[in-house]
Amino acid sequence: MIYRAMPTLPVSDLRTRQAEILRRLRETPVMLTHRGASAGVLVHPDVWNDLVDFLDDYEDAMVADQRRQEALENPTVMQSLALLRQKLQADGLLDG
Repeated sequence: MIYRAMPTLPVSDLRTRQAEILRRLRETPVMLTHRGASAGVLVHPDVWNDLVDFLDDYEDAMVADQRRQEALENPTVMQSLALLRQKLQADGLLDG
């Protein structure tokens, strides 16, 4: 989901319109302002969790790409699966 614009409400509206604002979070994040300046963004927990998962996946993909680049630049960093399995077993990190 991409949100290019979102509803903007003053923080003071949280006191009087809580239920409405919380319902709105199912559709879009809500920008909160205080004295005309942005103060925060409310998002539905499902959206938050999706964002955190996406960032975790993105970070994993970046690390994998860095490792791939390292292997292309220096093939000696590569190990056979059999050797890796043997080392992990020796370190007690992999069952026989």
